Amino acid sequence: MTRKSNKAKSRSKPIKGAAPSHRRSETQQERKDHVLQTRVPRSLYHELVARAKGLRVPVSNLVRNILEDSTRMVDTILEGGLRIAEVLGSGTEQKDLSDVLGWQSMLLQRDISCGRCKRLITKGSCAFVGVGSPHARSVVICEGCKCEIEQS
Repeated sequence: MTRKSNKAKSRSKPIKGAAPSHRRSETQQERKDHVLQTRVPRSLYHELVARAKGLRVPVSNLVRNILEDSTRMVDTILEGGLRIAEVLGSGTEQKDLSDVLGWQSMLLQRDISCGRCKRLITKGSCAFVGVGSPHARSVVICEGCKCEIEQS
């Protein structure tokens, strides 16, 4: 019976230098906020592995960097698109909406002036972009102007 009790005692002794299990899990949670799993085609997987080896980084770091860069790039493209729409729509007069085929609602990422009434539409507000033929001017309008157009 003494052997069993010695074994039980030795198992319960903490290893020198090792952090308690509750501290270790907190540290892991701080490093990894969320885990994202996804299925990818075999060819993409092999391409990611090969590229990660070439860059001498883990595949998970490569994928994380790709996602972060892609998100920043989309934000930049959207911001540039809004600037283009504002510049192109700034000269639009109330009567000059003949090229618009329809209106697409959007949530604004930044402040912009209405292309029709020139009122300020603030970031986070709903606005509408005129969708037209490929050569037509883009125009961004406020909800008030959109309602007026629907009624006429």
